[in-house]
Amino acid sequence: MENDLVVQSNKLIEAHYKQQYTVQEQRMVLWVVSEIHKEDYFNKKYEHKTITISAQKYAELMDITADDVYKRAQDIGDNLMQKVITIKTDGGEDKGWEMFHWIESMKYREGIIEVLIAPVIIPYIIDLKEKFTAFRLENILYLRSSHAIKLYQILVQYKQIGERKITVDELRSTLGVSNVKIYQTYGDIKRKILEISKREINAKTDLIISYSAIKQSRKVVAIQFKITQKPNQEIQAKKNLNNIFYNCQKVII
Repeated sequence: MENDLVVQSNKLIEAHYKQQYTVQEQRMVLWVVSEIHKEDYFNKKYEHKTITISAQKYAELMDITADDVYKRAQDIGDNLMQKVITIKTDGGEDKGWEMFHWIESMKYREGIIEVLIAPVIIPYIIDLKEKFTAFRLENILYLRSSHAIKLYQILVQYKQIGERKITVDELRSTLGVSNVKIYQTYGDIKRKILEISKREINAKTDLIISYSAIKQSRKVVAIQFKITQKPNQEIQAKKNLNNIFYNCQKVII
C-alpha cells in the first residue's frame, strides 16, 4: 500500500465535509481511490467495480487487530454511507454544488471485505486530464490526526506554487467542524488542528509546512500556508506525475 498512488480531481480534494471524518474513515476512502487507479486507471466505461481486501490487510490499513475487523469495518462502512460531502461544481459559491456519500455498499464475508464506491464520484477519480493531484498513499498512512490527513491533501495541491491562503471559515467547512463548538475561535483551531497537523505532516509526509495568521481588525480571518517538498521526495513525485501523463497519452493515442 505504501507505494500506491492516490489521484483525485482537485474539486474532490476541496470537497466540504458536513461532519468530521475519523482517521480510519479517511484511510478507507483514500485506499479505495488508490485501488481504483491500480485496477482501472483510465477506463472511461468504469461505472461499478467492487474493491476487495482481506481482513488481515484491512486490519493493517486501519491499525487494528484482526479480531476487531468484523465490528470496526461495519462501523466505518455505516459511517461513510451516511456522511455527506459537497463539491462546488461551477467555481462560485452560489453557482452550483453536488452532494453525495463516499461509499455505496460494503460487505464482509469469509475474511474478505468488498467495497463499492458511489458511482457519482467516479468522474472525479478517473479519466482526469487537468486540475488533479497525485500523492503516495503512504503520506497519509502514518498520520494520527484526521485533520492532518485532510489538510495534507488541501496543501499538497499547491506544492509547486509553494503557498496557499485559506479563510478560517473555509477551513472549518472543509474539515467538517463548522458547527463544532470546540473549534469556534482561531485559538482553538491553532491549538487543536493547525499545530498538531503541522507537526504530523512535517514529520511523516513528503511536505514541510508552516503558517501565519492574516488579521482584519484584530480578528484572524485567514491563514497563509507555506509549502515545501522535502528534497528526497521531489524526484519520486516527478516520476509519479510522469507515469500518470504517460498512461493518459497512451489512452488518447
